[in-house]
Amino acid sequence: MATRNEGYRSQRLQKRRSQRLQSWQAVVLYALAAGVAFCAVLGAVYLSPYFIHGKEVPENPNYLAYVTVGVGESQRQAVAGLLVHDESTATRTFFSVPRSYLFTAERGEYVMGEDAIVSADASDYIERLVGVPVDYVLDLSYADLAALAGGSGLYVRLPRPVTVGPEGSSRTFEGDFTLGRDDIAAVLSASGGSGPDEALLQQAVLEAAFKAAALQSPEKREAALSDLTERTEGLSPDEARRILEDLVGGRIGVERLPSRGVVSQGQFAYRPDPEQILARITRRSPRYDAPYTVVVENGTGEAGIGQLVAERLAVLDIDLPPVRNAASFDYRETQILAGADALGVAQDVRAILGRGVVLSGQELAKDMVVVIVGRDLKAKDLQ
Repeated sequence: MATRNEGYRSQRLQKRRSQRLQSWQAVVLYALAAGVAFCAVLGAVYLSPYFIHGKEVPENPNYLAYVTVGVGESQRQAVAGLLVHDESTATRTFFSVPRSYLFTAERGEYVMGEDAIVSADASDYIERLVGVPVDYVLDLSYADLAALAGGSGLYVRLPRPVTVGPEGSSRTFEGDFTLGRDDIAAVLSASGGSGPDEALLQQAVLEAAFKAAALQSPEKREAALSDLTERTEGLSPDEARRILEDLVGGRIGVERLPSRGVVSQGQFAYRPDPEQILARITRRSPRYDAPYTVVVENGTGEAGIGQLVAERLAVLDIDLPPVRNAASFDYRETQILAGADALGVAQDVRAILGRGVVLSGQELAKDMVVVIVGRDLKAKDLQ
């Protein structure tokens, strides 16, 4: 009988221990569940801005700024350009606008650059051209530009002679020459002569002015920047300062707004080059939102080949993330893997590269293409 009672007590004790263990396990599971839910909420709050449509979207510090010089100044023609700040490549490029550049107005009619840049809708013409909003608009006077340049003159270099000014009082510039600071406005606002001459001189003088500003002593440059920042309208001091520092920081290149020169009915004009505008300006904008993503992978191990491919593909309306290495360097033939909705883009890639086989990328997002560069693509074919 005693043995029977002892067995009963032992079973009850084991049962209680088992129930207590199950209770603790339940508490731990509930706590883990609450922790997982809390982390999910935090992830949704803090990580959701970085993921849109399944693609990581990093913060984009780039910007586009439309800069004019001399608008509204009596008896002077203004000049203008689009400053492109590209943080990923550490480049700053000022694309000057030739007066003979052909813009398109809202209703489709053509407007020459000399009229467009002084219009109240000047930034709208630029935005319509590049297909993305302009982030900032900065207006300077010719006196502002001269103050930034400082010194007694600008050292200007021309690759060929140019002639500007009205017939009968034209002026020819050639080679290397020094332009007095007081002459900057007169030369930049000069009109007449051929369109290419005007555009080339404008580009050379602006480049010389920005370089002269960069070569000033830090104290003089800082004084000019501070004075102009305080007087700039329409921008915050930080915004104005950022743009001005890019202009005179010594790391800026000056080029003509992408275009091709044509002669129609005896009149010269620059027609926009849409592919180069997309490749060199539009995709640098933080507002650029491409409908497709093309990822380039180096499948050969040859240094730089993937970047050359990416540069060739930059003319397409696509997002181009940084080039990465493929899983191996043994690809003999270039492979172009296409998501369900991206076959047309993959075929465009194939046409541009002139190499590769288009394959179905079933595991890819529907709007994605992956280009694995093989040994059939050579650097000389891409340059």
